[in-house]
Amino acid sequence: MPEFEEALKHGNIVEKIFLTRLRNKYPKSILIEGFFKDFDIYVPETDTKYEIKSDIESNETGNYLIEVEHYGKPSALLTTKADYWIFYDENNWVCTKPNKIKDLILLNGYKQVKTTGIGDTHYKLCYLVRKEDIEAISKLVNCESWEKIHEFF
Repeated sequence: MPEFEEALKHGNIVEKIFLTRLRNKYPKSILIEGFFKDFDIYVPETDTKYEIKSDIESNETGNYLIEVEHYGKPSALLTTKADYWIFYDENNWVCTKPNKIKDLILLNGYKQVKTTGIGDTHYKLCYLVRKEDIEAISKLVNCESWEKIHEFF
């Protein structure tokens, strides 16, 4: 369980970093605290919702893990209400729309895999999608040039 707690803590920090930077342009932006599966951050000024995905392991695997089912029920990509998904890998912020991810998975014939995450007691169904494929349908912002992220929203 300590690994799960560390991963959760890291994910919360990444959400807060994104929120803080987003507030430079949209000061009313809010982080949805606690368990809320629809999205992580809401921007009232633009009525925009963001889901933040921290995936440091993708630097080793070359894939982003895209969850679609957990505990036998649709989850994550299939249930999101977010307008944008933001992937963070400690080098870049990658911004795309969930429907683009769905299209990418279908058009490229990605196969579902079962995996059990840290702290999970039940497997989840996911797709391991190549980072370069996600980046091809996304806006990419290098961490050193964060100011440019505002051009995308």
